[in-house]
Amino acid sequence: MAKLDTVVHELYHIDPDRPGIRRIERADGTYSANCHGPTFFEDVVEMVNQYLESSPNPEVFDFLQHDFARLTARYGGVVGTAFRTFPSYPQRYIEVITPQPDAPSHDCPVKSLKLPRLVTEFSEDDLVTREFLAETSRLLVRKGKFRAA
Repeated sequence: MAKLDTVVHELYHIDPDRPGIRRIERADGTYSANCHGPTFFEDVVEMVNQYLESSPNPEVFDFLQHDFARLTARYGGVVGTAFRTFPSYPQRYIEVITPQPDAPSHDCPVKSLKLPRLVTEFSEDDLVTREFLAETSRLLVRKGKFRAA
């Protein structure tokens, strides 16, 4: 049950209306940098329960009952899609507005924000296939201009 909860939890982070991570709206209409709103965990529990109450085919989620060693033994390995920069992952970053505002007075200094060094937009070319091993992972398939036809 805990592993199914984790899968649903992570999928719930995906914003259905925008690319990227779901934004959590505050009561005042602004967005929080926090990616877990006040009902996030309750929503996940409700979705897991609804899924289980629908009598899904157990073969669909049977793999969740196994630990890593058993998955590897049973299926010959664990392979998945990951970001090219794994183990890091895309995050929401502050983006620079142009033009930067002027300071309204010397009592309220405004400093220019430098452009982020990290990528702020991702595409399918940022995804790769990796084999996950007990202590590390390795790239299996290259994407983009290097991928096989």
